[in-house]
Amino acid sequence: MFGSKLHKRSAAAVAAVALSGLLLTACSGGSTAPTELTPGTVPDAKTSLTVWSFLPGNYDKGVEAYDAIAAGFTKKYPQVTVKVVDMPYPTYFDQVRNATVAQKGPDVITMYGGAQAMSYKNGLFPLQNAMEPDVKENLKFVADNFSQDGNLYILPTGTYGYAMMVDQAKFAEAGVDPVAGMKDWPSLLDTCKTLSAKGIQPIASGWKDGFLFETFMYMISSQMMDTETLNQWIAGEIPLDDPMFADATSYITGMNDAGCFGDDAALGRNMYDDAFNQYYAGEAAMMVTGSLNTAQQAYDTIPTTTVMALPQVPSSQHDALIDAGAEAGWSVTKWTKSPEASVAFVNYMAGPEAQKILWDMAGVPPNLKNLEVEPTTPMQQAFFPLLANPENHTGFAAFPLPVLATFERNAAPLMGGTLSEADFLKQAQSAFVKAK
Repeated sequence: MFGSKLHKRSAAAVAAVALSGLLLTACSGGSTAPTELTPGTVPDAKTSLTVWSFLPGNYDKGVEAYDAIAAGFTKKYPQVTVKVVDMPYPTYFDQVRNATVAQKGPDVITMYGGAQAMSYKNGLFPLQNAMEPDVKENLKFVADNFSQDGNLYILPTGTYGYAMMVDQAKFAEAGVDPVAGMKDWPSLLDTCKTLSAKGIQPIASGWKDGFLFETFMYMISSQMMDTETLNQWIAGEIPLDDPMFADATSYITGMNDAGCFGDDAALGRNMYDDAFNQYYAGEAAMMVTGSLNTAQQAYDTIPTTTVMALPQVPSSQHDALIDAGAEAGWSVTKWTKSPEASVAFVNYMAGPEAQKILWDMAGVPPNLKNLEVEPTTPMQQAFFPLLANPENHTGFAAFPLPVLATFERNAAPLMGGTLSEADFLKQAQSAFVKAK
């Protein structure tokens, strides 16, 4: 299923929301556990680390890449054996929830930062003081992943960026130049109308699970946040009834009004993953992607595919920003019996050796200032300039998970016209207040 190769975050919302109430009374580990992690010497005694992640299965050679990383770490620390457990994404956060409640399980886990990590905080060590100096100096997208309590629960690795896959042949069929048709927001809406008039689905779409709505909300609201606003949002100081989110919602529904998502009668029938199948089958001119790996597959399947930025909305505070950040991150569990080795491992994951392996074997762009890699394929060459924009940031991590669950539940009624924008945002704000 093509969607399984996508940078996707939102499917964890239900599991994390279910967990959030349990964590209020969960214990936080044994009495001998440290209260803070810092970089240090890994003891010479033999030890083992169990690492849970859904990332290996996201890539064709992902399992081999993570095996190579484990081997590289063991070469550096021969006393430490690493077992990477590749876990399916749909059930991953349920398993993390169970481990957190039981306070036993893996030593290191893949986790998203910000609000999601906050939901699991009773099982995770803060890591802002655990970064090795070289990692601290060169790791990008760190600030975007702090939680509202002021802690950093992940070391972010890899890079994603939300952009539009564009089938240039479909544009040519409609007589639209892609550069001109995507130069600004009014041009995008006009392009949707022109494609629709030619019988071409403008943007492959699926609304039943709400993930596509969330994706556009991340892309558009990030454009609307300057640095000060982003910091306030990360700190939990901006509510969902702020005009920024009302405007972002209106931009998305305005795309629907312009026919960007096809026939209204089809809204709500398909899932997000179905939209990818629609694009790969040649049945749409555009599709959102957050993953270079997915975009590369699109190019391999439809060689007329390129990737372009979503145009800036009229309220954008930037010239050409895309919502971009860390692919995911690595957390240390509070119950680990090998905290020094666990800290060393997450720093290794965030360092150049591991991120170079992921680039070479799985095509994951690194997020380090001190590691440059060379794009070689046409898709990589199109995507890298979008990722390299220093304006890029993401506000995703600060969306409280109950809010995402509300988005997911209400996206199809909103887009189908049975739920007003006012009621949609009212319910989102109610979820935001409850998440406080």
